[in-house]
Amino acid sequence: MQIKLVTLAAIAALAVVAPVSFAGAQAPVQSPAPAHSATQAGPTVSNAVVGIQRAPAADAAAPMQEARLGAGRNIALMVVGGAALIIGAAIGGTAGILIAVTGAAVGLYGLYNFIQ
Repeated sequence: MQIKLVTLAAIAALAVVAPVSFAGAQAPVQSPAPAHSATQAGPTVSNAVVGIQRAPAADAAAPMQEARLGAGRNIALMVVGGAALIIGAAIGGTAGILIAVTGAAVGLYGLYNFIQ
């Protein structure tokens, strides 16, 4: 009876959280709008240069960060939480329920951080 209860709780938790995770994974990452510099309209000497030119240096003060920086830790938390949930359901009894609930909490914490 307790194994069924833990399994149903796990399925309900995944059903509630799964659509949110898919929506977050499909959301496009928007890049910042390019900064327009105040340049003179019309032909200029710098535009008349032919050949290889050095690219303008990027602003070193604000480097672009990846959207999923540190996602490996969050994925690991979700995997470990899911494994603990399954192991707790297999063990059964009071100890199994405690392991399963703790695993669910760890997995949901990893999912929350991953979505952020």
